Parts: sequence; C-alpha cells; structure tokens
Amino acid sequence: MIHYFEYLPLRKFLRRWEVMKPLSTRIPQTEKQEVLENPVKISWEDVVLEGHKPHYPIRPEILKSWRKCRAIGVDPFSKNSPPILSNKQLNKLLRQNRKFIEISKPVMDMIQISLRETGFIITLIDKDGYVLVVRGDKDIMKMAKENYYQPGCLRTVEHAGTNAIGVCLLEGKPIQLTGAEHYKVYHHPWTCSSAPVYDRDGKIIGAITLSGKSIGRHKHTLALVIAAAETIEGRLRERELMAEKQRLSSIISLIFNAISDGVIGVDNNLDIVRINKTAGEMLGLDVETTSGRRLTEIIQPEISLIQAIKNRKSLVGQVISFVCPNGHKSYVCSLDPLMNASGHILGAIIKIAEKRRMINITKKLSGNYAKYEFRDIKGNSRELKNQIKMAKIAAKTNSRVLIIGESGTGKELFAQAIHNHSSRKNEPFVAISCAAIPRDLIESELFGYRGGAFTGARKEGQLGKFELANKGTLFLDEIDGLPLDLQAKLLRVLQQNEIRRLGGSKTLPIDVRVIAASNADLMREIEHGNFREDLYYRISVVEITIPPLRDRIEDLELLVNHIINRQSQEMGFGIPKISKEVLEVTKKYHWPGNVRELENCLEQMVLISQGEPIRKDHLPVRLSKKRVEPVRDASSLHEVYKQTVEATLDRCKGNISVAAKELKIARSTLYRKMKEFELL
Repeated sequence: MIHYFEYLPLRKFLRRWEVMKPLSTRIPQTEKQEVLENPVKISWEDVVLEGHKPHYPIRPEILKSWRKCRAIGVDPFSKNSPPILSNKQLNKLLRQNRKFIEISKPVMDMIQISLRETGFIITLIDKDGYVLVVRGDKDIMKMAKENYYQPGCLRTVEHAGTNAIGVCLLEGKPIQLTGAEHYKVYHHPWTCSSAPVYDRDGKIIGAITLSGKSIGRHKHTLALVIAAAETIEGRLRERELMAEKQRLSSIISLIFNAISDGVIGVDNNLDIVRINKTAGEMLGLDVETTSGRRLTEIIQPEISLIQAIKNRKSLVGQVISFVCPNGHKSYVCSLDPLMNASGHILGAIIKIAEKRRMINITKKLSGNYAKYEFRDIKGNSRELKNQIKMAKIAAKTNSRVLIIGESGTGKELFAQAIHNHSSRKNEPFVAISCAAIPRDLIESELFGYRGGAFTGARKEGQLGKFELANKGTLFLDEIDGLPLDLQAKLLRVLQQNEIRRLGGSKTLPIDVRVIAASNADLMREIEHGNFREDLYYRISVVEITIPPLRDRIEDLELLVNHIINRQSQEMGFGIPKISKEVLEVTKKYHWPGNVRELENCLEQMVLISQGEPIRKDHLPVRLSKKRVEPVRDASSLHEVYKQTVEATLDRCKGNISVAAKELKIARSTLYRKMKEFELL
C-alpha cells in the first residue's frame, strides 16, 4: 500500500507535470527546436568532431565527458549496441538488486501512471550503469528497444557516450541532458533526466531516469526524478532502519530468552513491555499475547511488589506469591527501576527465579547435597545387606523412611545413599539435627520466617529447611529431640504438603521427601509421652534398622582396611600394614561409638604410625583396656526379645513361617511369644 505522506515530494512535482501536460502538446515547430539546439550542436561539432574549443558555453561536466569519449575513441555516429547482458547474467543482476527494485517499484508505478501517453520512459539503473527496469508506453518502448535501451544494457559514458545516466553516476549528482548534449548522434532526439540514489552510508546504489523526445529543457522532469530518488532513499532508509530494529529486537529477544531467570519489563502504568519465555513458562502465560497487557490483569502479585513498582523502589531476593492462570505460584523476586539516560524512571524490570535455583546456589555454598552412595556402605554381614536391600527398594519410591540406629552407625550415610539412589538425586539434600538446635530457633530453621517476624530477624526473611529441600530430600536427624508442639506442626506439614513461614500468613506448597532418624526407641518415647504416635506412623512408612558395629564384627577388618586406605591418602602417607594383634584387639572391643568411633581411632593410629606398620602401642588406651560387657536386667532382655520378634515379623510382612525360620525357632514358639508380647 502506498501512503500519501511517503510520496509528498513526488506528488508536488506530479501535480506540476499534470498542469504542464497541455503545454507539451503545443511545443513549437521543428524550426524553433533547432534554434534552441543549434548553439549546443555547434559546440558539439567543435569539440566532438573537430577537437576544438566550443564556440558557445557548455556545462563543464558535459564538456569533460565529450572530451573523455573522444579521447577513448567512442564513435559519435555508431549505432552499434552497447554491451548487453545475457538472460542468465541479467537474472543474476536482478537478484542482486532485488531489494532496490522492490523499494523503487511503487515510486516507478506512480510516475508511470502520471506520465501515461506523454512519450516518456522511466528507467532504474544499478550503480554500475546497467539498466534494471524500463517502463513506458508501448510506442516509446518500441523506439527505446530499437536504440538498445533495454534491461541489461550498459549506459556508462565509456560504452554509450555522454548520456544522463553515465554522467549522473560519474558525477554523483542529478543532471539533465537535452539533444546535442548527448555524445552520440542517434541520442540527439532525446531529453534525459537522471538522479543518483544513495544508501544511508552515502554510497551510490543506482539511479532513476526519465527519457523522452527532445522538446527543450524539461526542468520539471529533472525535479521529478530528484524527488523520486529522494523518495526511494527515504524508503530504503526506512526499510534498513526497520531491518536494523528487527535485528536488534531479535538479538535482545535471544538474550532475553537465554536468561535462566524469568524477566518481565513493565512501564509505570504496570503494562507489560516485554516478557521472556522463562517468565511465561513460570507464570503460565502466553508470551505472544501478554505484551501490552496490564500485569495485574493477568497475574496477581503480592501487594508488596505492586507498591514497590509504584514507589519506584528496589527489591532483592524476596519471595513473592502470584495468582497465575494455572494456580498459585511463589518465586524469589528482584525489582530494579528502569531509567533512561536523563534519569527519568520509565518502569521496572522484575526478575523472578525458581526457589530451587536459589536453593541450588545455597546448596553449593552451604553443602546441601548428598555425596554418599550405597557403594560407600561397607560390610558383608547378612543383617547389613538386608537393610541395604530394603533401603534401595525404599529409594525408588517417595515413601517416608525412618532410620533407627545407635550413634555412629551411619544413619546419615544411609539417608544420603537413599537420596542419591532416588529420582530426586539431582535435587537438594538438606540435613538438620533436631536435637542440636535451640528450642526457640528450631521452628524458624525448619519453616523459615518473613522479614521482621521477630527481633533480630533478617530484613529480607529466611528460607527454612523445607523450602531449601523442595523437590529434594530433608533428613531430620535425632527427630526424637523435636519438641511436642513442633511435632504437631511437622505432622500437619507431612499431611498437607505445605508450610507457613514464621510470621507469614500464606501457605507455601512443598514437595519434599522426608527421611527421619533416631537413636532412641521411639515406641518407648511414645509410651512416656515424649513423642507423638501419629507422627511416628507418618514418618515410619519404611523402617530401617542399622546394626551396631559390635553385631557385625565380621565386617570390621573390611572397614579397617577401607578407612586406613582413605585416611592415609588424605594425610599423604603410605598405606600402613596393620598387625594381626591389633586386628584382634579391635575385634574384641565393644565399639559403643560404632563406625564413627572406629574412624577416630584409626585416624589416630595412622597419624602416629606415619605410614609405618600399625602396632599395638599405636592403639588408643581405651582399646587396650579389657572390655566389660554391659549387664542387662531381665526387663531389658525381655524388651530386646520383643523388639526382635516384632522387627522380624515386620520385615517378613507378617509371614509366620518365614519369621520363625529367620528367628530359628518353631512356629508354635513364635505364636506363644507373639501372644506374650501382645503382638497378635
């Protein structure tokens, strides 16, 4: 579509042309035309034919061109065709100038309509002087073709003599040639006006020309081609600017969409200026239809974000809730005012990040990841292998796991191995000891808090362990140390899969696999009123009991060699040999601290031996003392027997025959014990 304002200069001259059309039909007779041309023709004969100075003044650029043509031997009387491209060459040339032709076409169409039946030809030429397009009435086009004036012909001064096209391109300025100003005789009946077309870098890309029968100096035709050239240049600049804008927009979009965080640009009216794909995916929005719409119409952020935008304030790392088309979402947000070069605020840039990404950063900084796997659990005892097998089965599900074991048996080692064997292995593993944190801090540690929730709280608030572990695993060690009131809150979290920060009013959905651990008898703690029974059944969907080291002494030598090899490498010593006497002592020791105590003792021995064989005198003093077996009273033995029967039945899923076989007692004996222990 051609817009009026794009062609205002052209329309001005086309109106003049329409006014002058009647005059062109009343041009004086041939005699008057000869009078007009004679001075130029006389000078042409002087210079071109005789090589003398012209009798009458000739424009410098015309005179210069005549002399150049004469010097290089251009024949003024020759009717030979100038160089013309083959069809293949012409098609290639047209492809190379496709953009120039496309931009010029509406301009040429407009001129052609206005010049209909006036005997003029409009021509488009490339920068090298080749004719690209020729347009005009049928009769004049026939005449032009007889003069080899057609697409593909070369109109430079060197090949076609002095002509408007050649001089225009050579001089780099608009020019009109009439009659004998042309070098060649068979061009004398023509008046030609040509204007160069420049790109925005000031380089000539071609020219536009009007040619017709010579009837005097048509100043209006020169003005017309100048206006046409300027219009083409304007359209060319407009297209290049548009292309540049699109290119920059594409680059910005690529950069914008390459950002791992969601980014939303809004103006001061909260209208969305730009949104990247990440933000669209996070908020459930269609990026293509979102730009230009009001932020609060399509998503409902917390009022704190809206107020910060309106008050032109910054935010850093605040968790903001959004009501999105696909539900409630919560993200870590930052807000930066957007200013122009003058310092005026134009809007704001909102950056939203998955809490998981922030958690991953925190995980790297705080060590919230699991490094151990099942292969790191060393031992060949039957009981240990059974527990590993059960742990591997549990790892493939999202069931909650309770790990029971004495201090130092490796409960966290099992928890990390379960995490790394599960579908959550690439997500955070967060561990917390419920007994090691002061009572008044444990709630904020688990559930986090909003900024200013209590005296001394961080202004920006803090993520709790549940949020840090979202999508991953939370290991609650020494869960028996959790206060009863927090046990109730934990039970609710496990039931609802959502938390509420301390001081907050909104609930946050979570997806956390909980693994709990205890070195206490939780059933006894329940009996004593120290642990909630309903919480116990929530956390012990799968119960794993890690045997103490004294009950798997057959694994001790394997553990000793593994630990000594690792510690020697870490200390930079050669791997020492360990005497049989030392091994015997370690096998007879009770190991109340289990594997943790074994590691500490071996580290001392490796350090003292300095890579030399480990002897008895390298042993810690407590290992050299005679072991005193703990005395168990009848009630404790009765309880141990009951626990053993109960655990075996659970492990055998209530199968009496299998349980009796594993306990190495008769079925009747097992039934009797079950009745005695009230397990029936």
